[in-house]
Amino acid sequence: MIVVEHELDREIASQVEAVAAAAEVADGVAPLGEQPLRALRTPGARDVRHLSVRSDTGEIVGYAQIAGRGAEATAELVVDPAQRRRGVGSALVRAVFEREPGAALWAHGDLPAARALAEAEGKTRTRELLMMRRRAVSGPPLPGAQPAEGIETGTLAEADSESGHRWPGMDARAELLRVNNAAFSWHPEQGGWTRAQLDERLAVGWVDTGAIFLAVDTTGSSPRLAGFHWTKTVGEPGRPPEGEVYVVAVDPADQGRGLGGLLTSLGVAHLEGPTGVESVVLYVEGDNTAAIRTYDRLGFAVEHRDVTYTSS
Repeated sequence: MIVVEHELDREIASQVEAVAAAAEVADGVAPLGEQPLRALRTPGARDVRHLSVRSDTGEIVGYAQIAGRGAEATAELVVDPAQRRRGVGSALVRAVFEREPGAALWAHGDLPAARALAEAEGKTRTRELLMMRRRAVSGPPLPGAQPAEGIETGTLAEADSESGHRWPGMDARAELLRVNNAAFSWHPEQGGWTRAQLDERLAVGWVDTGAIFLAVDTTGSSPRLAGFHWTKTVGEPGRPPEGEVYVVAVDPADQGRGLGGLLTSLGVAHLEGPTGVESVVLYVEGDNTAAIRTYDRLGFAVEHRDVTYTSS
């Protein structure tokens, strides 16, 4: 089985998209995430490599994408459902780890076939990402917002540094950045943001600073951010909008004050109320038991699992 590394063009991108679409129909799970799909239409994307296996007639029957280098490398792959059990997946897995021995290979949906392939290739399951969902019509009533003593709640739009009228003397974005990086110091994607990255994310079209909820400690000489909940609303033509718990972060110094549940409830109430979504989704690491317990209590249930495999 020959695996070829190559540059992309429109024809190859279209073939890969067709294979991914067929796999999604067959499995009920999209095999490639948003970033890899976007990279298919971004020729020359930095540190992105494309591998494929072709049939005897020259059509792509398997594809893998590697992003990043060394310990930061990640990969995803897809095999045409009509070409499975012929060694295509094994060849792609081997090719990925030959090029990047430290890569983390994502398997969306935690499907039995992916587990069997990883086991056969001697790969170790290292990370689990859960997607949880709460449905407005069947979810339990949200608890009333009862902040701990000395905590005020509001939105980023209300902050004095964002041209609002609350918490003068607090640079809300600097505090947002501080809390995010402290809360996610261990996280490979969410941690380590810079101010430029935060400003870029806040400038995206879907962002509403009035839907980013803050918990501010006002007991000191100047206001200090203790936690935040950044909500997101996703809408597609012809479908009802869906809400997302985009980021919930609590300053490690403020753990144990009930702020995670408080902020999540505030955001979900906003999404189900004024925004009118029918359901709210969130993504959480499978080993974050404290967060999962909080989300369970608020009526979220696991709907989907993604996992990573590595060589060690």
